[in-house]
Amino acid sequence: MAKTPQCQSCGIPMSAPEAFGTEKDGTRSEKYCLKCYENGEWTNPDATFDEFYEISLKGFQESDMSKIGKFFLNKMYTKKFLKKLERWR
Repeated sequence: MAKTPQCQSCGIPMSAPEAFGTEKDGTRSEKYCLKCYENGEWTNPDATFDEFYEISLKGFQESDMSKIGKFFLNKMYTKKFLKKLERWR
């Protein structure tokens, strides 16, 4: 079973083609979601790591993924998790 790619900026799973961000030439990004990366640029280019974490956490809490439960949210979506992603290394 193939692993669902995760955005390397916010960590969201990208299971549908429309979830992937876009490069300047219009092709789909292989690493970043549409909420983080559009037309080859970050959607929040000036956000610090902590600001981006707060934006992403709020989006995660409002998404369908948060229905998995607070345990998952508290265990998985942490600053430690986000710092492992390519954009924040």
